[in-house]
Amino acid sequence: MGMGIGINNQKPDAGPNRRRQEEIACGIWFTSRGEILPQKLKFQNQEGEIQCIDNIRVITKEKKYYCGISTFVYFCSTRLQDREYLFYLYYYPEQCKWTLSWNG
Repeated sequence: MGMGIGINNQKPDAGPNRRRQEEIACGIWFTSRGEILPQKLKFQNQEGEIQCIDNIRVITKEKKYYCGISTFVYFCSTRLQDREYLFYLYYYPEQCKWTLSWNG
């Protein structure tokens, strides 16, 4: 009789991440509990200029596995010129890499 011991002990996988992502530089803050909080990011826009965002508000944070790759997903917002922008930040700890995906 299986009492559930050892059943479904694999990490749930979200499959492939199909969102368009661009690599970025991200400045972070580690809390006293070891949590990672993005504070500032830099990315290259379509005209080739370096853009900087430093007023990031993290709305949600979760750990996911995309095709077995450990990923921290941050859903964030920022306010630029009286307009709010929503975006996702992805942190891949095995590669020490950050990516950005705009929402919408």
